[in-house]
Parts: sequence; structure tokens; C-alpha cells
Amino acid sequence: MFLRRCAFGCMWVVLGLFAVRHPERAAATVRVVAHGLALVADGLARLTSAL
Repeated sequence: MFLRRCAFGCMWVVLGLFAVRHPERAAATVRVVAHGLALVADGLARLTSAL
């Protein structure tokens, strides 16, 4: 359990440092991930409405 929490904390530290050192790339990455999630949500909505 401790190892999982440590890995989770390390992940947030790495993401934070990436955002601080490369803010424009981090913003572009967030936009791409949000767009991908929106596409998945749209696909699921179309699938459920077709059923």
C-alpha cells in the first residue's frame, strides 16, 4: 500500500515539474487529453443512443 502511495506522489511531483519547466507543452498536452476524453464521451453517447 505504501509503495502505491509513494508512486502516486512521485507521479504528481513529476507532472508538476513538467508543467513548471514546459508550460506551453503541458498546456498542449492537457488540451489533447481533454479533446480525447470529449471524443470518447461523444462516442459513448452515440453508442448508448443507438441502443
